[in-house]
Amino acid sequence: MNTLKNSANKEMNGGNEKFIGNEAAIMQQFEIIKGFFQTDSGSEMIGSLHAMIESFLFTENLSQVTPEMREHIVNQLRVATLVAKLESSYKGLKGG
Repeated sequence: MNTLKNSANKEMNGGNEKFIGNEAAIMQQFEIIKGFFQTDSGSEMIGSLHAMIESFLFTENLSQVTPEMREHIVNQLRVATLVAKLESSYKGLKGG
């Protein structure tokens, strides 16, 4: 039974080994994210991205949307998803 317990502990601690020695880099990343959300909240940034995309999509000459423009739209939506995930992660780290 101890073998199973030791195996579980080794598995759980194995993930933490990646962070040992990287504390400074992790803190730097946290400070970057913290600074990023000091100006605007994630929901404000996402709203702005969506407003920009919507204004573009509802223009009269939508038939002239090129494949490159479609790629830009997809990238904007991916950025919105990233911002939402970063904000959620940041709020979890700072305690709400």
